[in-house]
Amino acid sequence: MNSSARRSVVALAAGALLSVAACSGTSVLDLEVGQCLTDTTSDDQVSSVPVVDCAEPHTGEIFALPQLPDGDFPGEQVISDQADQMCAGQAFQDYVGVAYQDSGISYSTLVPSPDTWDDGDREIVCILAAQDGSSSTGSLRGADR
Repeated sequence: MNSSARRSVVALAAGALLSVAACSGTSVLDLEVGQCLTDTTSDDQVSSVPVVDCAEPHTGEIFALPQLPDGDFPGEQVISDQADQMCAGQAFQDYVGVAYQDSGISYSTLVPSPDTWDDGDREIVCILAAQDGSSSTGSLRGADR
């Protein structure tokens, strides 16, 4: 299955204020590799996400936080393409234990928006997820599948 069918990209608007309930999660600027999320679906812009212990049911797991280079905002398609390269490449293999194209695990990304880019946001958030969107327990680090 090709990468565009197995992953989704969500614009990351760390500076945007959403509803009060959305702000009760962890700021997207404070996420760490290995954290698990209970909701990997969102609107176009998010400022926080619900983080839980990976032993609890979750739908996503952060496996990489690569940085884009400084400069002018390159455009949403360029950022999406770079996120694909960064998340489906060596970072995926290093975390999961097999190459992305050989894995049954999917991924999604959170990426900077034009607004957050202007505020210095260059981080791509790479999130592992089941292809069918189901929840799981435990970490996928070293899953070798």
